[in-house]
Amino acid sequence: MDFIVFTSRAASKVDPMHLDYFTFSGRVIALALMHKVQVGIVFDRVFFLQLAGMHISLEDIRDADPRLYSSCKQILQRDPEFIDSDALGLTFVREVEELGSIKVVELCPGGKGIVVNSKNREKYVNLLIQHRFVTSISDPVSRFARGFADILSNPGEQKLFFRSLELEDLDWMLYGSESAICVEDWKAHTEYSSLIETDPQISWFWKVCSCTLAFMLYLKSKLFFFGGIGSSSSHISRLYNQL
Repeated sequence: MDFIVFTSRAASKVDPMHLDYFTFSGRVIALALMHKVQVGIVFDRVFFLQLAGMHISLEDIRDADPRLYSSCKQILQRDPEFIDSDALGLTFVREVEELGSIKVVELCPGGKGIVVNSKNREKYVNLLIQHRFVTSISDPVSRFARGFADILSNPGEQKLFFRSLELEDLDWMLYGSESAICVEDWKAHTEYSSLIETDPQISWFWKVCSCTLAFMLYLKSKLFFFGGIGSSSSHISRLYNQL
């Protein structure tokens, strides 16, 4: 089943209230964890690392931005002589698209005049990653962290909270397991107190569970069929999670 990934994008600032939305989202996620409510989302890895105050490496961005990941890998793996020939024409800047226009941002002081070569390419890649995934979205991340701390932790303890978790564990708490529900296994491990398995009420209960599960799987297959002709996977996921 598809899932919705929670992350931050620099382009979200086109909405004047976008920072308020991130504060609100932080509170909602904290409440979901507090009350053990699964909300059908998983965290983007780089977003999780920012909340934990941890360094973001090249391998961490593989899923978040496959194109940037591939470009950086090529820069690092190219023959030194090729890089030193300035065949790529790179300097320590990053081009950022904002509302249809391109803005050039220096990755370090005087970046426009620093040519990327075989000796400084690792520094260039690191600065590029930090700007793309840390500097440019620091405000939304900060506001999410503030909202989260309003509910579940003190600001000073928040990084420790996220560092104590594995991303997979957090995703499991927020999204749940992808394992299919097995009514027979559920039935085999159920303990009864005032009733017994052969009572009519119990038989009716298990019949309803089986029919409900079958109906949900039927709807899921239909939703994915229609998704192939125009609906996005995230939209289908939201519909399915509401069943």
